Amino acid sequence: MISNEKSNKTSCRMVLCSSVAVCLCLLFVSAVAAADSNQLQQPGKKIVARVNGNPIYEEQLEPLVNENIKKWKKYGLKQDTPELMSRMQMRALSKVIDQELLKQEAQKMTVKNPDEKVEQKLQEMKKKYGPDDERFDKYLKIRNLTIPDLKKSLKEGLYVEEYLRSKNIADPDIPEEKIKLFYTGNPGNYARAEMVKASHILIKADEKASQEDKEKAYKKAVQIRKDILAGKGFAEMAKEYSECNSASGGGSLGYIERGYMPEQFQQVAFALDKDAMSDVVETKFGYHIIKVYDKQPAGTAPYEDVRDFIKKFLQEEESKKRLAAHMTALREKAKIEVLLEEVIQK
Repeated sequence: MISNEKSNKTSCRMVLCSSVAVCLCLLFVSAVAAADSNQLQQPGKKIVARVNGNPIYEEQLEPLVNENIKKWKKYGLKQDTPELMSRMQMRALSKVIDQELLKQEAQKMTVKNPDEKVEQKLQEMKKKYGPDDERFDKYLKIRNLTIPDLKKSLKEGLYVEEYLRSKNIADPDIPEEKIKLFYTGNPGNYARAEMVKASHILIKADEKASQEDKEKAYKKAVQIRKDILAGKGFAEMAKEYSECNSASGGGSLGYIERGYMPEQFQQVAFALDKDAMSDVVETKFGYHIIKVYDKQPAGTAPYEDVRDFIKKFLQEEESKKRLAAHMTALREKAKIEVLLEEVIQK
């Protein structure tokens, strides 16, 4: 397979991307939390904190702790020490307390047609898992969730989302001047390599193929190219004959930079003029017919190309600042009783 993943027209080397999602990540993926903190104490469950009287249970920390353990193991963690587990639990508890504080404040909000909006969100989630409900059901089973659990979680998230918007924390407005200032103040972030927008048709014949198979593949590619020159559409021929996973998109590879395709391929692609088609080109994958639709020289990405990206980045940064300040204010006026250390010692 040689379809190129890096096909974004504005694939600038911007060291801007934040790995932390916007403040809305604090929202309620706590659907996975096994206990309902609005209920009274549940027998047999260990309380690790109370937030304005509402209990938080030890099992509510498990998804966050397990997620952190997985991350640590990727970096070579061999065994969980009691000290490390204690730190992870305290960190998880802090997040769950923040979620609980937001949920309590959000429940004071009035949201129009919440059930309709929850149903819409549920359908959007299902779509991501495809038309077959089997994958979605598997998602629920892995997380030990039922549809009512998920709807409850989505509803809580909906209220929190509305609350954060009402406080101008989510998706804050960023003045155009600030976006432009960020662009002009960080010119090195928008360096763009030379790129071509290309499509191709591949007839496979890898290095292990017999000479006979290679000749058949080559002749097939030659005939396809003749048919295109005679008037057949390149994209249509790619959909019908190409053996690359880009075939369904008419052979489109999007914008590619040097270094992302085999050397023989990129030498031809970057030498072609706009709207030109190549002869048959051989690589280790087989025989290609390449067509170039656009060319972009190396340089700096125009403001228009990166403006929305910068805006989103600045919104995320501003959201995190406002959310942190808001959580500090909520904690100051809340009654929070932490019992986790007592639970750990037992």
